[in-house]
Amino acid sequence: MIASRRRQRYTAVLASALAVVCSACATPAAAPLSNPLEPLPELAAAVPEEADRIARDIASSLWLGDSETLSARAAAISAIDADRTQAGEPATGLYPYALDARNALIPNAVAWREAQEMLLERRDLDSVLHARLEHDVADDPLALAEERIRDARVRRWGGYANAVTQSLGSGISNPTLLPLKVAQALVKVGVQAHLADELSLQERQALEHWKSFARENPGAEETADVIARIESAQKRWLETQRDQSLRSARAALEGGDSHTAASFAQRALRHIPDDEEAQELLVEADVRVARWDEERARSLGALPTLQTSAAAEGPLWTALWQDGPKARALAEKLLATRADTPLQDEPRFVLATLSAERGEEIASWAAFDALAEADDSESNMARHARTLVSSLDTNPYRGFEFARDKAQSDRVRWLFLGPLAGGARDRDLPGPVEWLAEIPSIVGIVWGIPERLIQFPFTAAQRRSPGVLARRYLEQNPEGAHADEVRPWLLGYEQRRGNDVGAYQLARSAPGLVDAEELEQLRSDAARQAVDVALGEKRRDVRLRLLRGAAREFSGTEAGQEAGLAVRREIREYSPQQIRITRGFIEENPAVTGPEGLAIRRELLDGEVDNGELHPQGIALLGGRIIEFSFLAASGDEDDEPERVRERVSKERLARTVAWLGESTHQELRTDRDAKPEHDANRDGYLERARLGAVERPDLRPEAGSTYTYQSLEERFGVVRGRESLLPVELVLQGSFTDFTLGAFPRIRLPKQTPDSVLYR
Repeated sequence: MIASRRRQRYTAVLASALAVVCSACATPAAAPLSNPLEPLPELAAAVPEEADRIARDIASSLWLGDSETLSARAAAISAIDADRTQAGEPATGLYPYALDARNALIPNAVAWREAQEMLLERRDLDSVLHARLEHDVADDPLALAEERIRDARVRRWGGYANAVTQSLGSGISNPTLLPLKVAQALVKVGVQAHLADELSLQERQALEHWKSFARENPGAEETADVIARIESAQKRWLETQRDQSLRSARAALEGGDSHTAASFAQRALRHIPDDEEAQELLVEADVRVARWDEERARSLGALPTLQTSAAAEGPLWTALWQDGPKARALAEKLLATRADTPLQDEPRFVLATLSAERGEEIASWAAFDALAEADDSESNMARHARTLVSSLDTNPYRGFEFARDKAQSDRVRWLFLGPLAGGARDRDLPGPVEWLAEIPSIVGIVWGIPERLIQFPFTAAQRRSPGVLARRYLEQNPEGAHADEVRPWLLGYEQRRGNDVGAYQLARSAPGLVDAEELEQLRSDAARQAVDVALGEKRRDVRLRLLRGAAREFSGTEAGQEAGLAVRREIREYSPQQIRITRGFIEENPAVTGPEGLAIRRELLDGEVDNGELHPQGIALLGGRIIEFSFLAASGDEDDEPERVRERVSKERLARTVAWLGESTHQELRTDRDAKPEHDANRDGYLERARLGAVERPDLRPEAGSTYTYQSLEERFGVVRGRESLLPVELVLQGSFTDFTLGAFPRIRLPKQTPDSVLYR
């Protein structure tokens, strides 16, 4: 009994101790400070020192090109730094910049780059100057040209080698397919070699670097060799442009666009004036263009043998505008008088048109079909009827039928032919040769039929034209002869492609298409989709309009109620700007919120939650002079929604904050190679006005708002940044369910294209 009581006392004491420890570990965050800002310190004017005056003289000498005075001033800066170092004071840090300014006056580009390379070896460079010197040293036209030439060789021959090693490695697990794999690789290599430009993209970049060197260094000893390379590369560049123009001309001719083909053939002749193939293509294109012009002129003219009587047709044309029944009677009378004559098609066309106006859809299109089958040389209305029949605007049901059947046939062809469903792949070769090149892939296509058979029920048709034409038909003929056929198909189509809003609108517009229970389910799904789309809209005015529309149209649904609440939240929390500065960015750039910037209280960033702490979301510039502070919630948990406090700051405080924000961002771009400029015109416009103190009246236009966020480098790139391997080869493990192969093979790591490569395509 005594032992039991003792154990109970020990248990109670232990529980109390654990409770105290837990309560200490879960210290709640302090309430947000009523004023998170400190008074702005008065910044006294800096009195220039001797080093400052010398720096001014260095800048003047640099603009005037006075190298002697600049060198003397650089020596004076060096003497001042030596005196400071001897006295135990920090150096001015201006001497490396003085040397950089002196190097800038070196007229020879090669000598200037060598001087910059020597300056880069100094250990007293700050990060900004070090980054710029690295760029100056690396910006050597000859070195860059050689690097691009090396990239071109690696990409070309490495691509060939990768194709062969991939076929060998993936065929080890199934030796039966190894010969076919090798044949596919050889075909791929041959096609790559055939389609490769005479002067590759990387070689074009090298050509531009050589030209730059020749312009900057006309008297250098390397210039003669560089000019010879330029002439050779320029000739290959003209051949490349010729080949590209010929390829486009052939494609245009195959597509029936003779005018475009002639234009590309002329362009090829401008590059290589005596090219025989370009001349042949131009002759063929000109012949087709002349034939097209002749047919067009004939179609616009009237045949002299088909002169009509104005007295017989005048009343009919008048009746067509005024009286439909009378027009029908006149057309039938005119048709009786012109039976078995070349002019009988005109009243037949009028009768078909009147049938269409009376809603006799099937009969009218049957009449137009009969007219369209006539010969143009014997009928002056055949081409008009053919235009109506084939037009997707006037005859959408015919287009719908064709597009629906084409989409279904595309799926069937894909099931049996896989990648060859659309024919042999375009390799800029004659048609029979392209099919011969596909022979090695036939076995893989056959092996892939079981896999495609499994996928077939779950793959929807890729064409959107059947749905577009079905909707167009219902808009033109809501009570048409084929409406009962088209409407259920369109409903199923919209549901299969996930357009819940479209499916609900269609079902609501056609009573009886679905029952009440299914209609209610469609309404609920459509409401959810409409609200999700509205919430994903970036522009506030568009988002608000979409939410209001969803709340009205889908009132009574859960999603409609959510839309209404979102509208209230948007109105309550509206601000012209949402330029957020995270706590991580503030910690990396303390000057933004330091005494010379925003000047927030230091305890907000000391890591102690019991005296108030800034949330990771940091602060936000809301437009005008309003700044929103996000503090940790009472729980002290960073994952909880923060408590927000808005403060109206002075123009001077806002201008200081914005100035340091811009300086910190600029410094980051100059020193960190992974940092990239992110453009936002609305953000920059507001920050510039804030810097000038011109934000007393917020710009309330929705199109002037910005939602930019300044993040730290760690928040953007992670704790450990990804870096590519330095090894030139990588090991690849690859398998395929199509032919049930598994293999491993080495692959040469191809060099990536440079950011400016888009300029050389």
